[in-house]
Amino acid sequence: MKTYEKESLFKNFMVFFSLLELLLILLFLQIYHNAKADYHKELLHTMQLCSYSLACDKFSLDFVPTKQYELNRLYIEQNGTDSFFYLPQSKKYDMRLHYTSENYRTDMEKILNEILYEFIGISFLLFCIAIVFTLYSLKPIRKALKLNDEFIKDILHDFNTPISAMILNISMFNRAKGEDAYIKRVSQSINTMVLLQENLKTFLHQSPSQTSLVDVAKLVQERVALIASLYPKMNFIYKELSPFMVMSNKDLLTRIFDNLLTNASKYNKPNGSVIVMVSNYHITIQDTGKGIKDVKKVLQRYYREQERGLGLGLHIVQKLTQELNIELQITSEVKVGTAVSLRFQKSKESIYEE
Repeated sequence: MKTYEKESLFKNFMVFFSLLELLLILLFLQIYHNAKADYHKELLHTMQLCSYSLACDKFSLDFVPTKQYELNRLYIEQNGTDSFFYLPQSKKYDMRLHYTSENYRTDMEKILNEILYEFIGISFLLFCIAIVFTLYSLKPIRKALKLNDEFIKDILHDFNTPISAMILNISMFNRAKGEDAYIKRVSQSINTMVLLQENLKTFLHQSPSQTSLVDVAKLVQERVALIASLYPKMNFIYKELSPFMVMSNKDLLTRIFDNLLTNASKYNKPNGSVIVMVSNYHITIQDTGKGIKDVKKVLQRYYREQERGLGLGLHIVQKLTQELNIELQITSEVKVGTAVSLRFQKSKESIYEE
């Protein structure tokens, strides 16, 4: 199950289960209220019987001046529960029956525990029901997403044949005729197609976790040179203050740098600049382009502020930086430019270069 499927499953389950649990809480509050009322009626009835027979061990008996309290009702106080009854052949006194606060609390705790046990049992049953219904409700969506992914995978697979043929023929042409400016542009366009293909593959598949020691500064410099060849009218500035190496996945780092450098070039102004700075465990890619209107939304899947693109580039960057435990920050100002910051985590295997 993919990350977005797990997220959807969790959110749907929480909504469904929370609603059921809320209804259950309201129901059991009413049940507890009714059980408490029934207990009070039963306690009063027991006291009434005791007032006639006087054979009751759990109540203490006393006499109070008449008309001081209302007869045949419960008085629940902190020091206990009292009830007052008519005393035959006496005009000055009424009978008082007293039930201790300890006994009253014990009875109420017993009622509450019985209800809580039932509540927990039914909550567990609702938990299972919520999981089953959530899985059932997401089944059509998962089926549609699976068909969509399989369709894209098939398209990507079919791309391999014409792309490979173009690369092979360009290589043969260069060997036979030598370097040609037009063929070089075609080759650069093919590289862009390969980059888009790799982005879609990264989006569809789970990211690999194999790591190795990567010279980050060298890799960034190589990717800058490649993207600069695709955008010859852009002014690329590379500043290396302090190179560093980290234990990471080189392929995923390549996808991150290529996406960020491509965006900085694609959405830049004519003859604009892309400034790349490498310092100790920190990389900044800054452009002089159009800027981003809503930085908070730009990392969302399929979100676009321009007509160009699929809205996957920065979402893929976020996904990969999370996979590699890289801190990603984006700041932008419309018509001024965008700066993307990548901060790497230090590790024992890292090599420092002064």
